[in-house]
Amino acid sequence: MRFETLEIIPNGPSGWGSGELRFGEVITQLYAINESGKTPLIMSILFCLGLDIKFRADITQNCRLARLTINIGTRLFSFERVIAEKFDVTIRENEKTVDRFYNDEDLSSFIFKELGIKTDRLITSSGTPTPPYFTGLIPLFYLDQDKGYSDFYSPRQNFIKDQYTEMVRLINKLPALNIYDKKRKSIDVRKEIDHLHTSVVASRKLLERLQQDLPLPKRNIESVEKLITAAKERMQSLKHSKNIKSEAISSLDEIFLERQNQLRQLLQQQNLLESKISGFNTIKQEIESEIETLSLNEDARRTFVLFSELCSTPNCGMFMASAESYGKSLLYLKDQIKDLEISTAANMQLAEAVHTARTTVEKQIEDLTHQRTLAERESGVEAFIEAISRTTTDNFELQQEKEKYKKVDDQNAQHAKLIERRDRALTLYESLQRTQEQSSEIVRLRLRLSEGMTKWLGILHARTIPQLVTVDSYLKPTMGEEKLDIFKGSSKTRTVLAYHAALFEICLIDPLSPFRVLILDTPKQQDIPNEHLDSYVQELRTVAARHNGQVIFSTSSYRYTPNEETDEEWLPGFVTSGEPMYLGSPEALE
Repeated sequence: MRFETLEIIPNGPSGWGSGELRFGEVITQLYAINESGKTPLIMSILFCLGLDIKFRADITQNCRLARLTINIGTRLFSFERVIAEKFDVTIRENEKTVDRFYNDEDLSSFIFKELGIKTDRLITSSGTPTPPYFTGLIPLFYLDQDKGYSDFYSPRQNFIKDQYTEMVRLINKLPALNIYDKKRKSIDVRKEIDHLHTSVVASRKLLERLQQDLPLPKRNIESVEKLITAAKERMQSLKHSKNIKSEAISSLDEIFLERQNQLRQLLQQQNLLESKISGFNTIKQEIESEIETLSLNEDARRTFVLFSELCSTPNCGMFMASAESYGKSLLYLKDQIKDLEISTAANMQLAEAVHTARTTVEKQIEDLTHQRTLAERESGVEAFIEAISRTTTDNFELQQEKEKYKKVDDQNAQHAKLIERRDRALTLYESLQRTQEQSSEIVRLRLRLSEGMTKWLGILHARTIPQLVTVDSYLKPTMGEEKLDIFKGSSKTRTVLAYHAALFEICLIDPLSPFRVLILDTPKQQDIPNEHLDSYVQELRTVAARHNGQVIFSTSSYRYTPNEETDEEWLPGFVTSGEPMYLGSPEALE
């Protein structure tokens, strides 16, 4: 999700508008003095996404609607919301109306669907079911100037049980904590896992068949494309040659060198396979020796059990642990032998294929040597025909080889997606079955959030805040042994800024995450020196530029120097009562 443009449409000829404002690819800065209208513009962005905003009377009287264009995937949507008491959002694409929404729930459902986010019914504070709302996520990537810097999460409404935790999980595409239809959801997820497991197995078999169909020696698409280019150039040289004998010999030499290179690669692969196969017997003997030692130890244990002096009570269990250990170790070692046998059988099959390919290439080299000898003795016509024939055949076979590699690459990508879907389903199923335990994804998120906050606190020069940040199972950070509500002024502002930057970076690092925007409405500049704020903004810019993110912020004292290629600076374009303003009528344009 990327923001493209924002525009406030005036209410009539004398109403206030903004003109079309384009967001920067990386940074968008609103720089102006206080009371110039920065906040209404920032609020309009979230207003178009469904957030409940109460504009002042002069805005509602002079402005008709706000229009925000958003790029989601490959689609460009226009979100238009009427500036009035009633909820009224129209979605357009290519100037055609896609849908119109009159409540937050339906708009949220549309946005989640377009972003590719699956949602579950959650539980309200009173125990009733409720869908998640997109507006519940907004405080995670938007800090308003009133309450946004007072807590990690400051929603307009807080009616969902563990709402903060649920929203952080949702923005990271992790399973919900409190699912209303847990039993039914568990059954559905189990079915999905079974289906995905079957799909993964079928996909793996198809991938193996495609890989087995690749010619030897195995290469990649890039190297095959180079050979295709060389074959085409060779054909062009033959077509335009005036000395057919010389050109034919030159072409045969090129083909000869390519075949020698193939032969060298095949010999290397054959030697490697033979080494693996011969090494199998040594490893197998070592494992069998371990099995024999285990068996001797087990015989000794049984002999000890026969002596009643050691333990006269039947089934006393003195040697039970030893017996269990023997069984597990024996099973493990036998499994190792099975794995080695399977691997060796595959290597032997591959070695046979390599030997066949080697024989074919050796025969081709022999034929080429013979053809070249004839070409030197005779006029070269037959050699010329042979060179064209071989070059044409090479080009055709290389094109086929390229298509095979492309199919393998496509199947690899499809297989990876299936595995990712299955892993996500397994994570969700585990979270539904074990409410008290933390999945590996949650543990990983806690660690990354902790490390990220430590990094950003350092960037913000937060010297008085403990650098050891821990994140609990509800994803709430603790600095040392202190909660956020202990901090005041600059310390609290820096901690909140560090948290949101860390969460923003986590989302950006995931290339599939749709959340790639951070909006800061006038960060508490009176709490943080400009040089510290500049360090923060510069690092945000670096992270956003590297991972295709956007940072939008308004400011009145600190001023960031925009990059002309990737950033935009919005300055007031109207003059009202002698003051620069972001909104105004056409006659107020500067």
